[in-house]
Amino acid sequence: MEQVSQWFSNIPGPFLWQLGGSTLAGVAVAYALKKTTKLALFLLGAGILMLYGLSQLGIVTVHWDALTQDLDSGQQVLGRWAGGMFGGLGANMAGFGGGVLLGLKLR
Repeated sequence: MEQVSQWFSNIPGPFLWQLGGSTLAGVAVAYALKKTTKLALFLLGAGILMLYGLSQLGIVTVHWDALTQDLDSGQQVLGRWAGGMFGGLGANMAGFGGGVLLGLKLR
C-alpha cells in the first residue's frame, strides 16, 4: 500500500490529473455525440427522401434552394462552435480535445 501512495505522490502536480479527467470526459462526450449524430443524420436523410417522394407525387412543393441554404447555414454554425471549442486550449481543454478525437475513433 505504501508503494501505491508513493507512486501517486511522484505524479507532477495537478496538470496530469486534470488532463486525465478531461480526456475521459472528452471520450464520453465524443462517443455519445457520434451515436447521436448518426441518428440525427439518418432522420434528416429520411426526411429529405420523404419530401422528395411527396414532391414527385405532386402532394407538396419543395423549395430546394431554401433547404440547401438552411443546411449550409447550419454547417457554418457548427464550424464556428468547433473553432470556439478548440480555440484557447488550456490543460483541461487539451485533454478534452484529445479525448474527443479518441472517442470519435471508438465504435
